[in-house]
Amino acid sequence: MSTEFAMRLKTIAKVILFISLGLFLASRLSNGTLSFYIHPRFNALTAVTAATFILIGLLYAYQHRQIIFTGADDHDHRHHDHQHDHSHDLSWLALLILALPVLLGVIVQPKPLGAAALGNREINTSLLASAQAPSGSQLAVIPTAGERNILDWLYLFRDRGDAAAFNDEPVHVIGFVYRDDRFAADEFMVSRFTVSCCVADAAPIGLIVRWPDAPELAADQWVEVSGTLQAGTFDGREIPLLIADEVVNTETPSQPYLYQ
Repeated sequence: MSTEFAMRLKTIAKVILFISLGLFLASRLSNGTLSFYIHPRFNALTAVTAATFILIGLLYAYQHRQIIFTGADDHDHRHHDHQHDHSHDLSWLALLILALPVLLGVIVQPKPLGAAALGNREINTSLLASAQAPSGSQLAVIPTAGERNILDWLYLFRDRGDAAAFNDEPVHVIGFVYRDDRFAADEFMVSRFTVSCCVADAAPIGLIVRWPDAPELAADQWVEVSGTLQAGTFDGREIPLLIADEVVNTETPSQPYLYQ
């Protein structure tokens, strides 16, 4: 492979890399799957980053258009510039490393965290069973009972501290099914993950549900649960239990996490 051809090929690869990084981020932002990994508050910053990558790629292509289209540099001091470029040039290995996020993003389909992540993160299930909201959380506006999500309810449980205070409160929540060997046959947890910044700090929360047909539910299945709260015990702790009147399978929400 001639030096000029190698230089031309690497220049084209850089242009493709920059533009691909930008288009990859833009695609994840447009189809909503970026929220599987980072908080939506960073969407604007991600859009700027995607546009910047694309702009850099286009400017680099324009700056080196002579090399890309003819394989030759149009500068008078081509030999000097060629040596100077190579002294600061990225190796093919470095280009491959930079391309890995795009390659992995195309190969691995985006997927939100589910029940399997509870075990992988070695979550303290006694904390989940206690139905406590994440520390430091604040609820600005409490919606009506039928509109509260799991996180809303946990804020209220934490603030009031009395399980019996919620007896007969109507509940309608959406989450995925989680169960381990501490759950009775008619029990499961309707769960969600909360995210403060990115998926690395995702914390699982949930409500303990009692429903006669609980054994028929598969782990990770997303469900809509309707029922009322009653004070009860789980794993030796007194907590508000969700006594389900209806549990219906549903699709994964477009926003599977609850954001703080």
